[in-house]
Amino acid sequence: MYEDKELKEYRDLLPPPAQFEEGFSWKSMVGALFIGFLMMPGSMYLGLVIGHGIGPAARWVTIILFAEMAKRSYTQLRQQEIFVLYYMAGAAMASPFSGLLWNQYLVQSEAARMLGLTPYIPEWVAPQPGSDSFLERTFFHRDWLVPILLMIGFELIQAVDHFGLGYALYRFTSDVEKLPFPMAPVGALGTMALAESAEKRETSWKWRVFSIGG
Repeated sequence: MYEDKELKEYRDLLPPPAQFEEGFSWKSMVGALFIGFLMMPGSMYLGLVIGHGIGPAARWVTIILFAEMAKRSYTQLRQQEIFVLYYMAGAAMASPFSGLLWNQYLVQSEAARMLGLTPYIPEWVAPQPGSDSFLERTFFHRDWLVPILLMIGFELIQAVDHFGLGYALYRFTSDVEKLPFPMAPVGALGTMALAESAEKRETSWKWRVFSIGG
C-alpha cells in the first residue's frame, strides 16, 4: 500500500503522548477567574466598541501572562495546566452574552429608529424600547427571560452537537481513517513550547531582582 511521505512526516510531527496527567489544579482555577473577570469583559467591550474582539490572542495572552507569573513566583505551569487554560480561554471568549448586549443596543439605536425597523424586531431578540430593564440596566428582568432562555437552549444544543456528533466524527476520522488535523498541532506545539519555557529555572541574581520588581 502506498504511503504518502509528506503525510507521514506530518503525522510524526506530534506523536501521541505515552501517559496522561491531571491538568485541573488551583493554578488553572486562578486562570479561570482571571479569564472570567478580566479577559472576557475586555473582549466583549472591544467587540462593542471597535466591532471586533481580541479573538484567539486572548488565549495566548492568558497563557504567556501566567507562565511569566509562575516564573517570578518560583513555580511552574505544567503542560497539562497550560492546555486547560488554553481551552478555558477559548471557551470564555465565545461568550453568548455579548450578543445580548448588541441586541439591546440595536433595538435602541437611532439608525434602527430612522429606518423604521424597531417595531419589527421581535421581543425574543431583545425587549422593546421603554422596557424597565433598560432603565435598570440589567439582564435580571422578566423582559429578558425569553431571549436568555433561547440563548441557553441554543448553547445546550450546540454542546450536544459538539460533544456528541463532533466527538463521534473525531473518533472516526482520527482512529479509523487516521486523518491528520491540519491546525491541531499549532495550538498543541504552542502550549508545549510555553511549558518548556516555564520549566526553565533561573538562578542568577538578576532574575531575583527582576522577580521582586527591581
